[in-house]
Amino acid sequence: MILVIGLMGDSIGVWESSPFLTNLLSSLTGFCFAVPVAIIVLHRVSIYQMDHQQWRTLSGLASDLSHRISALAMELRVNSTLSDHEAASDAFWAAHSETVVAIKNWLDALNVADQRLTSGLEQVITQGDRCIRAWNACWKSPLDVGGSLAEIRMRWNTLIGDVEPRLREIGRPLFPTPELHLEIEEALEWVGAGSPSGRLDSSVSPLTWIEEARSVLARIREKRSSPSSSSSSGPVVEGIRQLEQALSSSAEEHDRYEYLAEVTSRLRSVVDAAVTDPQRLSS
Repeated sequence: MILVIGLMGDSIGVWESSPFLTNLLSSLTGFCFAVPVAIIVLHRVSIYQMDHQQWRTLSGLASDLSHRISALAMELRVNSTLSDHEAASDAFWAAHSETVVAIKNWLDALNVADQRLTSGLEQVITQGDRCIRAWNACWKSPLDVGGSLAEIRMRWNTLIGDVEPRLREIGRPLFPTPELHLEIEEALEWVGAGSPSGRLDSSVSPLTWIEEARSVLARIREKRSSPSSSSSSGPVVEGIRQLEQALSSSAEEHDRYEYLAEVTSRLRSVVDAAVTDPQRLSS
């Protein structure tokens, strides 16, 4: 309105005899234009600074969470170095394979002489013990594993349920596509990390296959040494079948832990790449 009044005054020459009033109205007009523009600019700068600070804080938290998740998955391994773990894993698979073969040979020999069954049973027991020792040289105990899995789940829930939504709000999500997010969820469900509260679900995760195998081997030894028992008796056969099932669980569990370590390592790499991206840091 002041601008319109000033232009109308110019057209009829009303300001020529009033220089002070002219300057006053001119200054007022400029002020009325400049202040809103300045407020808009300052508001945008303030929003940018707040978003940038929030990004730095949240990206640092995301990096810490992803590194700890990956470290916890790696700590399921007894051996800290990759080469040592690979050697221990190879030793487990060798023992596992030989135990499975020994069980198969014994079951195939059920209809032959007791002498062959007795020697085969000794081999099953020996290989079963070796498989348990090889596993213990490769992976932590079920109790330690359970605690680590619960902590992984808790930190993952913080990352994906709190940090990531806030990063999306400022237009800088860590996971632009859902693939990795779904893989982490799949891995945690697969290893039986349990409910969001962090409690393990033993019906989902065969974390106690070793305890089952030890119990079965103890029963087989007891039946083997009993004078009234035959190697081909029902309890012994049942025990061998249970040992075979425990070994199947151990193979699946080994793959679960390896998959969890692999996918959490990729999570750490993706987050590191996102928080150190020069384009994000400068935007």
